[in-house]
This record gives sequence, structure tokens and C-alpha cells, in this order.
Amino acid sequence: MKVCSPFVVGSLLALFAACSSTTTLRPIPGAEGFDGDLAGWRADSTGGSGPSASWAAHADDGAISAPNVLSLQAQNHGADDRFNLFWTDRVRFTDGRIEVAVRADDGAVDQGGGPMWRVQDANNYYVCRFNPLESNYRVYVVKDGVRRQLATALVDGAAGVWHRLEVQHLGDRISCWMNGVELLSARDATIAGEGGVGLWTKADARTSFDELFVSGSAQRR
Repeated sequence: MKVCSPFVVGSLLALFAACSSTTTLRPIPGAEGFDGDLAGWRADSTGGSGPSASWAAHADDGAISAPNVLSLQAQNHGADDRFNLFWTDRVRFTDGRIEVAVRADDGAVDQGGGPMWRVQDANNYYVCRFNPLESNYRVYVVKDGVRRQLATALVDGAAGVWHRLEVQHLGDRISCWMNGVELLSARDATIAGEGGVGLWTKADARTSFDELFVSGSAQRR
């Protein structure tokens, strides 16, 4: 009889915990529930051509912190390599923790998405995202519009339910969690200074976000 090593068993248990349905996520005190004024936030794009995607806060019966969620509502372009951004530089982040609840609603080419941080502009930032179509969770740095993968993990996160993505960035050390399980670790010093925060999807990924929470060295303008 073949016996799995403790490492393999532990990895499988972590994967199961990270990917189980998370319809019981609870509101986080102080998180941005997208129920108020979104002044200072803007739609933007990395790569591709054509107009940026349309984003809107709207009432949703599945919101973690009722009544609203924020969703990408229209792609507005046909570029499969386009990154859709919704971000603000009024919250300045260097070191600390950022987390957000993500629900993959639709998409034939891509699904899912995740948070952005240390955002300098539409072509320079960090992002982690999960994609249920590809069954993976990854962290990237985007420099001058070119995306470079820093770490990846296999996941089986279902579409249509909420998953909480968390990132801790301290200096050049990046750690990423999904549903409370740490799955990614990397070191990178490409963008060392403070920047804005935001949300990210790719191509035709129709995604909703709720409960954006930023802590640590974040400052609000």
C-alpha cells in the first residue's frame, strides 16, 4: 500500500481548506464595503486596446457587508490580454496587509481576479489573483506593462462563491493566503515605494468584490 508523506498530506489538507466553499465569510470591521462614496477611484487598463471596462457598486443579495458589492459590469473591449483595473491613489500602501473577498461571476476566456497594491500607475503594480478556470492562485509584479509571475499554487476554488484573498507585503517579502491558508511566498524588490491600491481582472472576467481591507503603513489622502 502506498503511503503519502506528511508533506503531501499537509499540502492536500491545506488545498482543501483553501478551496472549500466560503459562503459564510463575515464582515471585517473597518473594511471598504463599497456602500459609500467611491470618489478617487477610477477605471483603468493595462495593455490591449479600446476603452476600459465599466465598473459599478450595486446592491447584491449575496453581499458580505450589505447592501453593495463592486463588480466589473461590461468588458467594453475584445482584448484577451487586457488587464482591467479599478484603483485609487488616495490610499497609499507600502508595507502591511491587504485583503478582499472575490467572487468569480462569469467569463469564457478568464474568470476571477484579486487585489492590487503599491500601484504606481496602470502599468506598474503588484497583483495576486485566483482563476477558477485555470485552477490556480498566483502573485505577479507588473513593470512597464509587462507581467512577471512570482509564485503560483494549484487551487480548486469554485466560481460563484466568495473567497477571501489576503496579502502581506513587508519590504521585499510577499505572502498570500486564500481563505485563511497561506499558499504563496515570494521575494521581489521591483516596486519598493508606496503606491495606491485597487482591484484587478483580466479579459472578459466578470468579477465582484467586497470587504476590501488595508492595514499597516497605509495612509489616506
